[in-house]
This record gives sequence, C-alpha cells and structure tokens, in this order.
Amino acid sequence: MAPDPDNDAARAELRRAIMNALCKVLNANGLPPMTAMSFAAAAIGSIYKQVADQHRFGEPCVCGWQPNPLADVEALQAALSGAAAPAPLPDLRTVQVAGRA
Repeated sequence: MAPDPDNDAARAELRRAIMNALCKVLNANGLPPMTAMSFAAAAIGSIYKQVADQHRFGEPCVCGWQPNPLADVEALQAALSGAAAPAPLPDLRTVQVAGRA
C-alpha cells in the first residue's frame, strides 16, 4: 500500500500538537513524564467518548462512522502499543559486513 500524503500530514499535525501540549504541561507543572502522558492518553479517551456520543444520538452523521467502543478502544490501544514499541534489534547474521577490524 502506498503512503497517503494526506494521512501523513494529518498524523504529523496531530503529533506536533500533542507534543507541544505535552511539553507545555511538563514545563509548567513539573509533572513526571509518565503522569503527563497518562493525562494525554486519558484526554484521547475522553475525546473518543465525546465524538462517539455525538455519533450515536440524533441524526446520522454524513461521515458514516458508527462507533463500536470495544473494537475502537482495542484499535486505539493497538495504535498506542505499536507506536511505543521499541524498534527491533537487527539480526547480526543478516547484517552486511562493512570492513575489517
């Protein structure tokens, strides 16, 4: 699948906004980083709930999204886990030799 420049731009914009907010909170309040990141994760959860609630009640939205809290929260958890996972270490058996020692 080819990269989607529109999605890449949106992803970068959201990342920048969240990073700026996180840094502002860390600098202003002296919170430990994990506390501030937990607050950020909770904020994402509350935003999901607010948007999902708006899509469940009243007129159907033109976007067509129908919230599924169990599947949606699982997808959000997978995205968080995947983005936070450390990069795998290279298998030294497959690394090309660059020279001699």
